[in-house]
Amino acid sequence: MHLSDFTTDRSLDQGPVDEAFLESSVTTPEDVSYIFPRGEDIFGIKVRGFVSIAKFLATQPALQGIRAFNLTHMNRGRNAYQASHCYSLADHMLGEVGG
Repeated sequence: MHLSDFTTDRSLDQGPVDEAFLESSVTTPEDVSYIFPRGEDIFGIKVRGFVSIAKFLATQPALQGIRAFNLTHMNRGRNAYQASHCYSLADHMLGEVGG
C-alpha cells in the first residue's frame, strides 16, 4: 500500500503511521502488523485471521488504500503486478461497479 494513505498526516514519514486506525480495523491489535519495504511510498500491512481480514476489508479507508495501490500498479504499464491489479477489481471492492 502507499504509506501516505496510512499516516496521520498523509506524509511519507514513517513516524506518524496511524496505528490506532490499523488496530481498530482488525479484531485484536495483535492481528495487524506492518513493514516498510524499499520504496518511497510503499507500506506493507499484514493482517492475520479470517475475522480480522474480513473486518479490515470492510473498512472504507483500508479499501481506498488498496484501490489506490492497485491503480498505481496498473498505471505503471507492464510489470510483475499487472496480472493481479486491475481497475474493475478495485472498483468492485469499493462497490463502485456500474457507477
